[in-house]
Amino acid sequence: MKKFLIILSVLLMPFFLQAKIVSAVGEAQIKNDDIASAKLRAVARAKWAGLEKAAGIKVKVETIVQDAVLVDEAIKTEVSGVIEDYKITDEGKDNGIYWVKLSAEVLPEKAKKAFSYLSKNTKVAVMLPVVLPNNEVRETNPLSEKIINELASQSLEVVDLFSAGSEMSVKELESAMKSGNFMEVRNIANKFLSGLILVGKVDSTVTAKSGKDVGYGITLPFNVVTGRLTYRLIGEKNGQKLVLASGYVSERGQGPTVEDAAYRMMENLSTAASNRLISEVMEKIKGINSKRIEVVLAGNNDLDKLMELKNELSFISWVLSVETKSEDTLLVEYPEKSIYLATAINDLIKYEIKELDKYKIVLRGN
Repeated sequence: MKKFLIILSVLLMPFFLQAKIVSAVGEAQIKNDDIASAKLRAVARAKWAGLEKAAGIKVKVETIVQDAVLVDEAIKTEVSGVIEDYKITDEGKDNGIYWVKLSAEVLPEKAKKAFSYLSKNTKVAVMLPVVLPNNEVRETNPLSEKIINELASQSLEVVDLFSAGSEMSVKELESAMKSGNFMEVRNIANKFLSGLILVGKVDSTVTAKSGKDVGYGITLPFNVVTGRLTYRLIGEKNGQKLVLASGYVSERGQGPTVEDAAYRMMENLSTAASNRLISEVMEKIKGINSKRIEVVLAGNNDLDKLMELKNELSFISWVLSVETKSEDTLLVEYPEKSIYLATAINDLIKYEIKELDKYKIVLRGN
């Protein structure tokens, strides 16, 4: 029986790993008449466009890094064989731009894995709709606005999935919350390379109406609306998407009308929930995702140059600490993936990235 299952899995494997042939175009500016470099960048951008087509995910390469070649090398290191083969079918120059058209054999599942690798640990996707007592849905509301603004103030990149054009309905979100199947939410967040996803839903009910007899001949002079937020924080741990935190927060609001009471409830809930949610997000980013990346200044034996690099690294966003390991190596504590640290170093212009993997970046001074 075991032998039969092994043979069957071998026979079925090609169907799961079947390459998809896609056609894609890439462009790059020709700088200093260096056509060879422009062509290299154009090919890298075209290959990225091919990954987008195969994975069904649209992300402009500029939102990751300006240097498409760096992205290409990082993907090949992390996800080998994502593009099985490619050939340039056409190329040319047009007003200082070099363009290439290529045909590539891409493995869709590996392409999706490449997008997962490039997702940012410090980029948070937020989806927190409120369902009012009359069943009206407020996708943008005081709770989501306060959470988004607070996260942004912590130097996080935040994507409001509803504002970003998500077609996911509140019913689908509710079903995902109940079942724990957040696949569709993850697919939406992947389009924005979000590493963390904060999703939840507020259900609200009228718990007391104006004019209600509360005893002793006294009637209630206002309406009361109670809101209940259920949320999940989804992130990556050891290469798997997991629910990192979850919780429940309840608040009430009162007002002369049900609408006023509902709005006050949302304000009160945003105050009660925001600090809790922000601290959980920050804890997960700095705790689970933090890693130590070696930054090597190749061929260096000048302590002053290493100290200069150390100082420059300390001012890069999300660098938590920088320690000296040897005369040419620094240890950087960083909650992001190494490609984003390499990108920030690349922006300094003074250094050229010579080697990049998950825990090591090798530089050479320009």
